[in-house]
Amino acid sequence: MVFQYDSGRLLLYCNSKTRAVAVASIDAGGPIMKCAWTLVIGASLFACAAASPAFAADLAMPPLTPPPAPAAVPALPPVYNWSGFFVGGHLGYGWGAESMRLTPDSSIVPAIAADPRGVVAGVQYGTNWQFDRIVLGTESDFSFTDIRRSQTIITSSPTVTNTGEQKLPWFGTTRVRAGYTLQDNLLIYATGGLANGTAKGSFSAIGPGVGAVGSRSKTLWGWTAGGGLEYGMGPWSAKIEYLHYDIGTLTFYTIDTISGALIRAQTKFAGDMVRVGVDYRFAWTPWQLIFGR
Repeated sequence: MVFQYDSGRLLLYCNSKTRAVAVASIDAGGPIMKCAWTLVIGASLFACAAASPAFAADLAMPPLTPPPAPAAVPALPPVYNWSGFFVGGHLGYGWGAESMRLTPDSSIVPAIAADPRGVVAGVQYGTNWQFDRIVLGTESDFSFTDIRRSQTIITSSPTVTNTGEQKLPWFGTTRVRAGYTLQDNLLIYATGGLANGTAKGSFSAIGPGVGAVGSRSKTLWGWTAGGGLEYGMGPWSAKIEYLHYDIGTLTFYTIDTISGALIRAQTKFAGDMVRVGVDYRFAWTPWQLIFGR
C-alpha cells in the first residue's frame, strides 16, 4: 500500500501502481494534506528506528574466529609379525617312567633302573609363516641330555650283584607347528613330528653261579608331540614348551657264562620334557633366499 500526492490529490495504491484510489483532493497546504504528510514521515522514522539496532549490532559483531585445525592422528605402531627364519637355544628338564626289563633266570632281578630323568640343553632353528592371526611353521632342534638312571640291586640266596643303566645322551626333533596369536606378540601353538636319539643300555649280574654282562647303543626313531607359549619382543622371542616323546625300545641280549642262559634286556625310551628357550628371528625365510620370493 503506497500513498502518493499528485496534482492536489492524495492517491492510495493497493498492490499495483495502475490502480489508485483518491483519498482526498486538497491543496498542498490544507489540513488533510498536512496530516497525511505527518503520517508518511512518522512511518519512515519508525522504519529507520527499527532498522538501526540490527545495523548497529552488525557493526559491533566481532569477526568470526576460524575453527581450529583437526588434531593430528597419532601413527599406529606396526603390527607384530612372526614370519621369518629363527635360531636360538633352550634349557629344560626331562623324565620318564620306564625301567630296564629283564627276562631272567632265577638268579637275577626282573627289572632295574626305572624312572630316568635329567637336564636337557641345546639349540633350535626353524621358520614361521603368518596368515592373519594364524602362524604356521617348522622347527628342528638338537639337545644334549643327562636323562639317565643307574641302579644296583643285590639279591641273596645266592648273593648276586645286579647293575643296570639306561641313558639318552642326545635327543633331536623335526616338527611342524601351528599356532594362534592371542595378541599380536603372544603365540600359543601345538607341535608334533619326528624324534630321534641315541639310546644306551647296559646290565651285569655277578655272583656265585652267575656271570652275565651286556650293553648296547643305538639311534632310535619315533615321534613327539606337545605345545607351547611364545612371547615376542622385536626380533627376539621367549617361549616355554612341553613335549612328550617316544622313540621306541632298545633291546639287547647277554648270556650267563656259568649257566649258559640267555638273558634279554629291554628298555623303552619314552618320556616328557619341559623346556624354556630364546629365539632370534630374521625378516627372511630360506625359501626367499633360494627362490627370491
